Amino acid sequence: MMIKKYFFKCANCSETYFKLNEELSKCPKCKVGPLSIAMNEEKLKEKWSKTEFFKLKISSMWTFFDFLPLNNKKNIISLKEGNTPLLKGKRLAKKFEFSHLFLKLEFLNPTGSFKDRQISMGMSKAVEMNKKSVITMSSGNVGAAVAAYSARAGLPNIILIPSIAPEAKIIQIKIYGGNVIKIKSDSTKFISEIVEKAKTEFNMANLITASVYNPFIINGAKTIAYELAIQFFNEENALPDAIIIPVGGSGLLSAIFEGFKELKTIGFIDKIPKLFAIQPEGCAPFVQAIQNNLSPSYLFEHPWKEIKTISTALADDIPLDCYLGIPAIKNSKGTAITVSDQETLAASQMLSSLEGIWAEPSSCTTIAALKPLLDMNLIEPDERITCLITGSGFKDIQSIQPLLKESQEVAPDFDWKSTFKNLLPMK
Repeated sequence: MMIKKYFFKCANCSETYFKLNEELSKCPKCKVGPLSIAMNEEKLKEKWSKTEFFKLKISSMWTFFDFLPLNNKKNIISLKEGNTPLLKGKRLAKKFEFSHLFLKLEFLNPTGSFKDRQISMGMSKAVEMNKKSVITMSSGNVGAAVAAYSARAGLPNIILIPSIAPEAKIIQIKIYGGNVIKIKSDSTKFISEIVEKAKTEFNMANLITASVYNPFIINGAKTIAYELAIQFFNEENALPDAIIIPVGGSGLLSAIFEGFKELKTIGFIDKIPKLFAIQPEGCAPFVQAIQNNLSPSYLFEHPWKEIKTISTALADDIPLDCYLGIPAIKNSKGTAITVSDQETLAASQMLSSLEGIWAEPSSCTTIAALKPLLDMNLIEPDERITCLITGSGFKDIQSIQPLLKESQEVAPDFDWKSTFKNLLPMK
């Protein structure tokens, strides 16, 4: 009898379903819980040893094919996503007096965000399920990834955009050939219901990056955990102590926890790093849930009322993956906090000027969180801290314009010696 590679597991009642290539998203037994994908750990232990895993030469996230819920490699749709650098943030570390501060540069994925990992997984599964078109909702990053990967796969797409989406992101979606429909609403529930109806009506793949709609898709982001484990083993001979993660729907948080949990269960690592979820003050339903011990059902019934933030990639009025994200925080002994837009903009300027990294505001929330986490004694100066930098600054130019200095315009015969001297700080 063939040992199946993965199975479905209910986040509410823990019922399991050993079905391959079926479109299950809600538990058939309890009718409430969303389903997640769990890999067959016995099969992984049979095929992989700890030594082999940590000696892997990563070429893309599909180096981890055996850890992902795709059955046939011929169905992989890839733009060589993954294998992103782990950079020591030396000048930031000095500023905050950290001994070990690292930046995981997810904005170096093909379309400029970590969402490429999720969409590569989702698009590959759509091909394996013989879907002929795809649909999603997105404030920008998912839309860009769906447009690019559907171009790679040769599948038509429809991308529903909320009114909060930055124009730069919409332009990127369109250049990949994305079919954009901008809806005058920022309601996750309203737009996702349209996606679900279209999926059923036209037999499309739903590529919303939330397990409540597609339990396969967030598995692509698990590979960040695998990469971090290998990168830290090679550079530090240890795991990170804490990982700081920007959170909107909480799919990225959930996937990273799941990746580390798998590695721990099969005996490749002995601990799971503390995970810290960061949200903007102007849209923080997940933080509210963690700090007030709210249930996922409460969050679905009470969407965040007024979204007001420059971190549009995190502006989810319902954290759709909270069924998985809330346990990820609790089981990793982490927590969730908010940062203000003002703190985020300051962090953006700091990251750019100190480390040469320009990230979109949503990514800079992880840098903005360093001081408050330190002040609250949630992280220690001598711990190995990793900030995820998830999206490129080119995706949201407008938000940082207030930070920029005016260019100097001079006549051809300007006094360049005095001008340059004023620009160069003398020691």
